[in-house]
Amino acid sequence: MTASRAAVSTANKVLGSAKLPDFARILPPDAVFASAQKSGFLKCNRVEATTVLSKIWKTTQLNLQMTYAMQQQQAASVANICAAHNFPPSNFTSLALLLQQSSPAAIKSPLPNDLLSLAELLNDPPAILKSAKSKISSSRSIPLLESTQIWKKLLYLANTSNIPEAHELIAETYQNAKSIQKAQEHWTKAADAGSGKACLVMGRQAMIIGKNDVAIQAFERAKELGEAEAYYELGILQMKDGEDKNDKTEKTEAEYNLSVAAASGISRAAVMLAELYKSRNDLIMSAQWENLAKEMKAIERDGP
Repeated sequence: MTASRAAVSTANKVLGSAKLPDFARILPPDAVFASAQKSGFLKCNRVEATTVLSKIWKTTQLNLQMTYAMQQQQAASVANICAAHNFPPSNFTSLALLLQQSSPAAIKSPLPNDLLSLAELLNDPPAILKSAKSKISSSRSIPLLESTQIWKKLLYLANTSNIPEAHELIAETYQNAKSIQKAQEHWTKAADAGSGKACLVMGRQAMIIGKNDVAIQAFERAKELGEAEAYYELGILQMKDGEDKNDKTEKTEAEYNLSVAAASGISRAAVMLAELYKSRNDLIMSAQWENLAKEMKAIERDGP
């Protein structure tokens, strides 16, 4: 990279500036740090953050357009500084999020992006996921994507730490690219790692091919993992089975699951409940669910 290109690449970076940044002005106030520390979100105070960032600025130029070997050398320097100050890399991600949410000065500052770049450089999982979501969404070529460092980091994160969100992102990327076999492989891994979203996807896939027993098991697991949509899907399946078998217990469970889904904001569940009560000639309850469904659809359309 030429000197002029290097200057352009670092001109809009706080940690690549020619002058020591005024971290005291840019970083959030002490009260924000104290609150973040108390909640466990952040593992440093304002003084520690300022000290580490100042040392990083003096030691290295933050420029991730360098070669891979240069990035590794930079990562080692930053890691040494963090280790010397007992400063976990996750602090960089947490600080970036705090800055984006609480500091007016940071709105115009590139420091949050610098912090996320540092966290990604040091392989902090949330930073890798955040960066991967941003970079992968703009990619149109799977072979080209698979050759990138962020994709390799994402795969490493999925395969070594077994983080559900990493498998989910990989699965969605392959699915969007119509690479079904690879997508299925990672949906399965995500589900095994505790992803409710993956269980929901696999349940819907089972429904499409008529394996309702498999779908029910997947939706039950997704429910346990907090997926509201699973209540809706399960309710629809149970309602159909209950009608086919004239099973009152199945119908009761279906109504319960649809009610939970509606209470979670799923308008389709409210529509189904309105139709259910209408079929029972309970027009008062039917009208109540129908009105609620209309309100929910309006919120979905226009926002809260």
